[in-house]
Amino acid sequence: MCGVFAVISKKKKPLDKTRCLEAANLIYNRGPDSLKYEFFKNATLFISNTVLSITGEVTKSRKLTSSRRYSISFNGEIYNYKQLNNDYLKLKKINQISDTNVLLNLHETLEHSKIPIKLDGMFSYLIYDNKNNNIIISNDTQGEKNFYYFEDENFFIISSNIKSIITFIKKYTLNKITLKNYFRTRHFMSLQSTCFNKISIFSNGIYFTYNLGNNKKKISNYDNPLSWISEKKYNELQNYTEKDLIEYFDYKLNNQIKTMIPKLKFGCVISGGIDSTLQAGIISNHQQSKLNLVIDYGKKKDSIANNINLFDKYFKKKITKLTCNEAQYIDYAKKCYEIVCSPLHTHDLPGRYLLSKKFRENRCKVFFSADGCDEIYGGQQLYYDLFKKEFDYKKNHSPYSMAFDNFIEGEKNNPLDQYLDNKWREINKRYEFISCKKTRNILSSLFLDYFIQSISVANRSNDLVCCENSVEPRNVFIQKEILKIGFNLPFKYKINFKAKKKFQQKYLLKKLFTKYFDEKLIFPKKGFSGYPEALTTNGFKKINSLFAINSSKNKNKKYIDIKNLKRDLNWKLINSEKFINEHF
Repeated sequence: MCGVFAVISKKKKPLDKTRCLEAANLIYNRGPDSLKYEFFKNATLFISNTVLSITGEVTKSRKLTSSRRYSISFNGEIYNYKQLNNDYLKLKKINQISDTNVLLNLHETLEHSKIPIKLDGMFSYLIYDNKNNNIIISNDTQGEKNFYYFEDENFFIISSNIKSIITFIKKYTLNKITLKNYFRTRHFMSLQSTCFNKISIFSNGIYFTYNLGNNKKKISNYDNPLSWISEKKYNELQNYTEKDLIEYFDYKLNNQIKTMIPKLKFGCVISGGIDSTLQAGIISNHQQSKLNLVIDYGKKKDSIANNINLFDKYFKKKITKLTCNEAQYIDYAKKCYEIVCSPLHTHDLPGRYLLSKKFRENRCKVFFSADGCDEIYGGQQLYYDLFKKEFDYKKNHSPYSMAFDNFIEGEKNNPLDQYLDNKWREINKRYEFISCKKTRNILSSLFLDYFIQSISVANRSNDLVCCENSVEPRNVFIQKEILKIGFNLPFKYKINFKAKKKFQQKYLLKKLFTKYFDEKLIFPKKGFSGYPEALTTNGFKKINSLFAINSSKNKNKKYIDIKNLKRDLNWKLINSEKFINEHF
């Protein structure tokens, strides 16, 4: 896990070196082991890379990892880098065999656009090719790592975070459309736009080139998640007996986890929930973590936190319970606003900040957490309630992402609706081999929810918040080969209405859970994490101004329909006002 920041001077004027380094320093926490940077082409190109060393040795050189032709700035982990070296490179010196160096040298051997598909891992990288005078950018398909970018008539900027960009450009304005769309979705989701005008996010699974001579850009997708939907794979999983399917899934998870366990000290989040606890249980088959953590917010109704000690006997290292009170939650939330440069993607970001901070204090550079399973395996109660009756997919293609009706008066034909509608129809067409229309529609919505909700909320906020604390989050359930199983899993293994109550949601995961833990340890799902209502604000002056109707006929009419004010809506108002106060 590292940080990337690069600036291209489009008008070929030398860059302000002090300004570049000031912005680059704001990715330092993402890779505190080393800050590498270089100016190229008479200081019209600046590339920097902060390094959190996990697979290789830290060199004293301040220069980027380079060959005669290429220089690389890389964020992420390539789990199969040793196999790639054996297959294509045959590097023998120990100090040459790291995932960064293998990735760089693959560009000396293979066609550049064919490299990303061969990578097993999470990644976003930038490579300067001094022969072809261009920049190459690529990222993973499952949405774990990505870049933000800014472009105007003077600069093209690429960064692992937004903070470095706004520090460099100095002047910035609010993207009102992105913020308004937050009030139409369950959580804050920035799909390809951010809350700042001219700052965007690359889509995932891209191969992008930027010609430094003429500033022309070319973008393509080297992989499309829609191709992961497979009739052959679906039928294969359909034909397994339940026992064989559990064993098959267990085997695949174990194999993937073996490649992901680092050689250095690491930790695990063990919340007592199905996903994180199952992942930790499988990991403990291979290696014991240095630290196991859970957060207790002190809420008596939280049966999992109250009973977390029941899991201790399954792990050699006891689970440490971190407490978080209201005052701490408010303090961590303030830090999160500074890091993510948006409304908090969800109310549990302060908890993620606390967990990653504790892992860092215990010298764990890597920790395992588990987000995204609810969207893949139907874990949200909302899914159960919707899918048990006749599912009206026309009303809401992405049920968990788009759970609320539009309460902003006058808003019609929103581009977000069209985007989701088009995506859902593409997905549904790929599932056309499933004869039952309702099942086909449900699987399409779960697929969409992962690539909309999980990537934009959990994956993105994990990368920003945890990496700012100099630790790398890993999650076996969202690795590409595991996702391919999840997306082709027959619906009855996601939600099984005929099973006994505690097994009805995330059926396959819970069945596998009982292979590692007592069935009695399957507890009801937790509700809101933390104290989102504690982030009070003195009115919503800036939000009310943002949503105000300019028509003279409606001077006294509020744009937000406060009659329907709910806890979720109140949280969004507080969250947005806090963000605007922080940055504007």
